[in-house]
Amino acid sequence: MKTTLKMLPLLAGILFFFTQCEKEAELRDTTQMEGILSLKVEEGGCYVVQDLWAGAGQNNTANGTLVGSVSALIEGNTLTVQYLVDVAPWALTEAHLWVGKKIKDIPRNAAPGLFPYSANLNFESSKTFQVDLAALGIQPGQPVYIAAHAVVASGFSGLDGVTAALPSNFDFLVRFFTNATIQPENKGKSYFETTVSNGGFLDGIHQGWCLDSDVLITTNTVQNGTIYSSYGDFAGVFEGLFDFPENLNKINWIINYDFVGKDAGDGLGVYTLGDVQKAMWILLEESPNPNPLGGVGPFSNARIARIVSMANELGYNFVPGCGQFFGIIIVLPGQQTTLIRFPVPCGGSETAWAFGPDTFIKHNIARKWGWIFNLSCPAE
Repeated sequence: MKTTLKMLPLLAGILFFFTQCEKEAELRDTTQMEGILSLKVEEGGCYVVQDLWAGAGQNNTANGTLVGSVSALIEGNTLTVQYLVDVAPWALTEAHLWVGKKIKDIPRNAAPGLFPYSANLNFESSKTFQVDLAALGIQPGQPVYIAAHAVVASGFSGLDGVTAALPSNFDFLVRFFTNATIQPENKGKSYFETTVSNGGFLDGIHQGWCLDSDVLITTNTVQNGTIYSSYGDFAGVFEGLFDFPENLNKINWIINYDFVGKDAGDGLGVYTLGDVQKAMWILLEESPNPNPLGGVGPFSNARIARIVSMANELGYNFVPGCGQFFGIIIVLPGQQTTLIRFPVPCGGSETAWAFGPDTFIKHNIARKWGWIFNLSCPAE
């Protein structure tokens, strides 16, 4: 497979670390309860934020992909609904919105094409509609029922497609947050999370790992850096960063296996974040630092050896396909080189609905998957 190496300038900013790459807790202002996010009231209005799920057939989120969110804000008589797709590589191509006093008033068969608020979009990350509630006969304090439909698409497919689509000469901000509690129960977690904004289809939260045990990320100022695909021509680039750049395929295999939380067998216990992080360093460095400043949390040399052995055997010449992940490498002058994992897109498009406690099937509206959620503000 022929791949091309892409790089782009970036701004890597505000790095907070308690250990090698440690994270301050990330705050969310909403809480999911029984299928609907709790109402938030603030001066001048109230709002909810619902998850936007694509391809969740039979109203089962296990069948779907979380691609973003839909927020609903009431201020006075105005309802503002915003679609936000922030999970790469998805983007909006259509948005359809229905708002009403009663669920049964949804257009026949809940056909999105009959929804009164509609837009065709060109791979946008967001779309906002404003609705005059008084014009719909909805008074302050009355419940507002909302059905938010979208079509999302990736725009490109395969490893070659996403590598070629990496934008050049594009500035964006990267914030690193390391998992504060490095414990075995953090199943599926990475050593830290990277939030990318203003980076086009790269925008969103990505799982990340440290790649250099000898260097810390210590700065809390914005820096210029460079980003690379982990698949491409390594000559003159990765030789200066890693002792064994040829093992990057094995690193890509590891980030697809999701070791953390799995039983290692033979009485060795479950794999931890520390196990995976140290195994990566062994594969990339000739003499990895055995005691990196701050540590990596719990680890076992026996489990580390097993990860390395499996990667050497199964990860040799590994190339991820549709639905798997590949590594994007972030290089910061004077700071530790890191990696984020990014999905290899399958291409095509998916229908999406904002999550809610009511479904079309439940109310005999249509025999299709989809949700309705509601919102009401206290009357003044």
